[in-house]
Order: sequence, then structure tokens, then C-alpha cells
Amino acid sequence: MSCPLQDKVRHSISGPISTSKPLTALSDKRPNYGEIPVQEHLLRTSSTSRPASLPRVPAMESAKTISVSRRSSEEMKRDVSAPEGASPASLMAMGATSPQLSLSSSPTASVTPTTRSRIREERKDPLSALAREYGGSKRNALLKWCQKKTEGYQNIDITNFSSSWNDGLAFCALLHTYLPAHIPYQELNSQDKRRNFTLAFQAAESVGIKSTLDINEMVGTERPDWQNVMLYVTAIYKYFET
Repeated sequence: MSCPLQDKVRHSISGPISTSKPLTALSDKRPNYGEIPVQEHLLRTSSTSRPASLPRVPAMESAKTISVSRRSSEEMKRDVSAPEGASPASLMAMGATSPQLSLSSSPTASVTPTTRSRIREERKDPLSALAREYGGSKRNALLKWCQKKTEGYQNIDITNFSSSWNDGLAFCALLHTYLPAHIPYQELNSQDKRRNFTLAFQAAESVGIKSTLDINEMVGTERPDWQNVMLYVTAIYKYFET
């Protein structure tokens, strides 16, 4: 005798069993990437492979970094800047000496106290340098200088500061070496003393050398005072040579 419950279970088991779908049907539902447009495929891949966002730098720190970089670049420009036309060798020398200032670059840095005192002495007494150059006393040094300056001039024989200057030609020859336009030396002669002295004294006064000699006294004597003559010759030397 069968139980109703068993009949129901048997009926459900004996019913039609559903078969599984073939693999071909499942494969039809898979997407075919060959049929997807390229642009849509790129959008899909980019959305899945987006890199992690970089950490954001605070605005204050970035501003400090920018200001420091600008300052460093300006300092580099200022250090590298050089005057136009500077050679590579001068640029290398400038870079080597830029950290420190060299005292030797000053024009007066190499002047010793002895040199300074000598320069002051020569300004006060211009014949001191002349004496060192020619040797001997200042008087003899100035005499040698006059001989050297008038060498080659006719009718000139300077051996002292008195009789060698009594006709005025020695003054004319000495001043002719500096002011040839003021003295026509080739036209002069030893007999015309007054003309010679006048031309010499006027040529000297044209550049600011005042005459300390009197023409009448110079014309009327054969042996003028050597100290007065030497004083006037010293003024000529000081003006043109110092």
C-alpha cells in the first residue's frame, strides 16, 4: 500500500528534468572586445587604472619654495654677471677674487711711507729728483739738464749760470724746445741781446712763468747773478718737467 507522501515525491522526481544549457549559449553572452569602439574601451580601462592622487602641498610651503628659488636664481645671476667685453681670463680672475676684496687693487696700497715722503719732498723741491737722476748737487744736476736740453743748438755752450746766459740765446734755446712757435731761433744772433731776452721772457709768460729777471740788468752786464739765473731756470724746469 503506497503512502500519499511517497506518491507526491515520486511524482516530483519523475517529472521532466531540466537540462543545462550548452556552453555555446553562455559564450554568446560574453562581451566581444573586438566589437566595442576604441574610444569606449579606453574610457573603461582608464577608469579602472587611475593612479593614486599625489599628496597636496600646502599653499604656504609652496610659496616659500618659490620665493627661495627666485632668490637663489637672482643671487646666481648677480654673481655670474660681468661687464660687457670681459675676457674669459678676466671672468675667472673675477670669480677667484670676488669673495674677498684685495687691498692691492687700491692705487695707493703699494705706496710705502718712504715713497710718500719722497713725493712730498719733490713737490716742495723739484730739483731733488733731478739730483738723484744726474747725481751730485742740485745746482750741477740742473746745469746738466740744461746742457742736455740745448744739445745741438748753435752758439750755445752752457757751463755755468752766469756768463753762459748773458746774451739771452741760452734762454731762447731752452724755451724753444717746448715752445718752438714762440721763438724763431734760426733768426737770432748773440749781438741782439735785448731781442733775445724779450722773446724768451714773453714766451715763458705766455704759459704762466713769470720773469724774475730784469731785461735792462741782463743786457748791461756780462756776468749776471747766478742765483737769479738759476732761480728762473728752476721755474722753467718745474713748469715743464714736474
